[in-house]
Amino acid sequence: MRCSSCQTTLNKSARFCHACGEKVIGQPIDCPSCETQNYGDAKFCNHCGCALSANHNYSDSNYKPKYPLKFDEVSSLPDQISSYFFSSLKKRLEEEHDPKRYSEYVSAYYDSNFDKKFDLKSNQIAEEVYSIHCNQDSTVLPEIDALMDRNFNSLLDHFIIIHAKHLNEIALPEKILKYDTANKTNVKVEEMIFDYLDIEAEKNEKFYLDFFSVPEDKIKNAIQSFLFAEKKETVFLLCDQTVFGSCKEGFAITENGLYWKAHFNKAFGVHFENLQGLKRENDWISINGRYFHVNKSFDLKLLKLLKKLKRIF
Repeated sequence: MRCSSCQTTLNKSARFCHACGEKVIGQPIDCPSCETQNYGDAKFCNHCGCALSANHNYSDSNYKPKYPLKFDEVSSLPDQISSYFFSSLKKRLEEEHDPKRYSEYVSAYYDSNFDKKFDLKSNQIAEEVYSIHCNQDSTVLPEIDALMDRNFNSLLDHFIIIHAKHLNEIALPEKILKYDTANKTNVKVEEMIFDYLDIEAEKNEKFYLDFFSVPEDKIKNAIQSFLFAEKKETVFLLCDQTVFGSCKEGFAITENGLYWKAHFNKAFGVHFENLQGLKRENDWISINGRYFHVNKSFDLKLLKLLKKLKRIF
């Protein structure tokens, strides 16, 4: 390291030049965000304002961000967020609706004036992600992804369920929107399950909502076949999917998880805290890699419920 004034070679720990007394300015620091070179004693980037702590540089992290925002031009953040929103919309349609109607959903986005609501929200999100970004610690990128996911999930639900409902093949109940900020401590799991599944709209299935009123032989068959819940678990919902009403095939939802047996398949159960892969296939859904199917409408509503429970638990 050399003195910036007289070019004398200095010790690494020197704070002042021993030859001319000039204050030592450390090695130039490249901003981890915009790569602008800054003076070695700079605490913040002179171009984008990013914090420049050597101990909090996440540029070498192996984490690959889901939303790789660029912070060199802070004013462009809302536009970047908007671009990722449309990408997320396309992905949501692929997962839950009809991706072939993407252009129609985009038209509904503008026709319904949802774009104006989103503009306000994108500016808020931009401020929040920039604030996180300036912390420059090892959790920055995952925190930004989590923030973007939370906001996009909420915005997409509101847009698709309310503003684009005329485009949806399967109607989703508006009452599920009240669970935007739900967590394990403030949500009533039973109430949320019934709000999401909207059982009243499922006229063609054999549902039992009061476990104690289920015929004893059906309960016995379900317990022997697939309902392998713990004794203290409360059963909220039981569905008999057999042709002749034996209840040897079907599913049950408890306070802790989902238990089911499909035709020609082995019984399976999963606690909400262990939910992993959740995917909608052509005419069924995959839960932790296992086949599940009732009907298109119920499958989609259950899929959305399980995604929410996965985040909560």
